[in-house]
Amino acid sequence: MSDIRDIPSQGKSGKRLLFYVQHLLGVGHVFRAQRLCEGFAKAGLSVDVIFGGEPLPNMEFAAESIHFLPYIKAGAIDYSFNIDADGNRLSDAYMAKRQEKLLAIFAGLSPDLILIEAWPFGRRVVRHEIMAMLDMAKAREKPPLIYTSVRDILQEGRKPGRIEEVADNVEKYLDGILVHSDPALIKLDETFSLAEKISNKFHYTGFVRAKVETVPADVEKFDVIVTIGGGAFGEGLIKTALKAREHSALKEAQWCLCTGPNLPEPAVEYLKQNCPDGVSIKTFLPGLAAHLERAKLSISQVGYNTTMDVLSAGQTGECRAVFVPSDIAGQSEQLRRAELLQQKGYAISLPESQLTPKALAKAIDQAMKLPKIRSEINFSGVNNSARILKNMLSTRGGR
Repeated sequence: MSDIRDIPSQGKSGKRLLFYVQHLLGVGHVFRAQRLCEGFAKAGLSVDVIFGGEPLPNMEFAAESIHFLPYIKAGAIDYSFNIDADGNRLSDAYMAKRQEKLLAIFAGLSPDLILIEAWPFGRRVVRHEIMAMLDMAKAREKPPLIYTSVRDILQEGRKPGRIEEVADNVEKYLDGILVHSDPALIKLDETFSLAEKISNKFHYTGFVRAKVETVPADVEKFDVIVTIGGGAFGEGLIKTALKAREHSALKEAQWCLCTGPNLPEPAVEYLKQNCPDGVSIKTFLPGLAAHLERAKLSISQVGYNTTMDVLSAGQTGECRAVFVPSDIAGQSEQLRRAELLQQKGYAISLPESQLTPKALAKAIDQAMKLPKIRSEINFSGVNNSARILKNMLSTRGGR
């Protein structure tokens, strides 16, 4: 994979933005970063990307350059340990090598603004290299602005002192925080207890959605769509959904089980052998958001990107939602997002730890009785993020 990618100029403003992106397990952070880069480039900013996660197939950024660090990734679903590119547990030597390369890359760049994905609210494993880069940036004659990019929900249940550590790093390093949420729906205060202390740095952008593709009117229509993201962690949900169908009020409807590319082959074979008439199996649905707009019900996990597609389908169509948040590996993000959306009437939440065919069938029937909520949700996170940063660069140009 090349370290440099060229894209056509789109009326550059002369301002450069450096985007540090690190994913550890899921790919949602990468997709969101890609969408943000598209918005930055469209707004006329010159974008450089430093990428510290495992590269994805056909991964592209709307950036003038992309620089790859020796990658790290989660070694377990509960993030209890991390591994390097060779599958070994992280060592001090490996991380020192990463930091050395990061600082060498940064020495050759001259950003007017640095945007960091998640830190200091997340990505603690790479805190030393990030702070080393930011210390180098602050020492420059004209230091760049420094922002972070965070989603709507933060991980809770941190060790004692961690929340204070985050707030201290915000005060020390950051000029602002892009919060990719609609505060009318989910505020950062819900999952960060010291939010008031640093709220002067918040910029709510609205939610960041994936590109919305259209599907021809004659493409097969499904009433119920079950999605499990890439499929690596959704075997239990998709098998349970198939069993729940016969117990639900939608047992005569047209169902689609969307496995993703990473569902283990034995599970795929199980679905093929046990699917009755009226149930289709797809590896993925091109233009998923458009399919959801035509559906009656979505059954899914509650990752950020999936949730945006489901919520949008409920606004533009009649799609109701059952969310099955992962709550069995020490992660609170999906559970809190599902709880908050259920409280506001957007979905029925059934935590994975309580998932059974009859419980899911009951949740399906409850979801179909939910009234449609007419209030609009702000999905303009891409354009608003670009506008906010461009305005800050225009008015301040640096610290």
